[in-house]
Amino acid sequence: MKNNISHWFASLISVPVALVAGMFSMIAFDIHLVFDMMIAAGGFFAAYFPTQSISLNSQLQKMGITKSEYRYVKSQLTEAREKIKRLRQSYKNVRTLKDARLIYDINRLVRTVYQTVENDPKLFFNIQQFFHSNLDSAVNTIEQYLFLYKMPGKTKEEKVKLHETRISLLELKRTIQSNLSSMNRNGYQALEVEKDFIKLNRKRSTSTMKLDNTLDKQKVKLKKKEKEPVYQNRGEDDERGK
Repeated sequence: MKNNISHWFASLISVPVALVAGMFSMIAFDIHLVFDMMIAAGGFFAAYFPTQSISLNSQLQKMGITKSEYRYVKSQLTEAREKIKRLRQSYKNVRTLKDARLIYDINRLVRTVYQTVENDPKLFFNIQQFFHSNLDSAVNTIEQYLFLYKMPGKTKEEKVKLHETRISLLELKRTIQSNLSSMNRNGYQALEVEKDFIKLNRKRSTSTMKLDNTLDKQKVKLKKKEKEPVYQNRGEDDERGK
């Protein structure tokens, strides 16, 4: 999650501070090496915690969630991680190919939701039903279904119940798909905005090209100047000269 980034950033700042503090203690105070190491460790933690807190707060502010909300999401992801491990371990009890495919699809959807929320904790609040209800139902139902399915000597009624349970798992799969779609709704809306923006730019560029082509085809016609004819009457000129 985002605290990993703040952790590495704070460590990157704190390690040089610790080295400087340790070297300064060795040169200035000339005390026992153990105390120098303690001063270096104190310098590390004195630089680490404020830097990590400031970095994390900055990232949470960009994501639009508070620190308390972030801690709550982190705790929910920790619980979900353990449930996903149980879901992954259920493969060893699968007895049919169609059940293996169903559990694989559910597991893939669950991991997708988990990883998406891990990368963007704010999305947790769009899909709380998944973490509070659907994930528990998926894990518990699959474990119980596979446990009972491998039991020998099942009666006809028990087989019918197992078949109904499998249908319920198919419905649960569609529910998780709906959760995933709900979580990504804002992303699809942003995608539609980008598509409309691209179409608008394409229309503008097309209209500009058409206008340029029209201007290129237009011919500028220059008006020809009319020249007045000059009539020379030599006879009249001669008489005027006389």
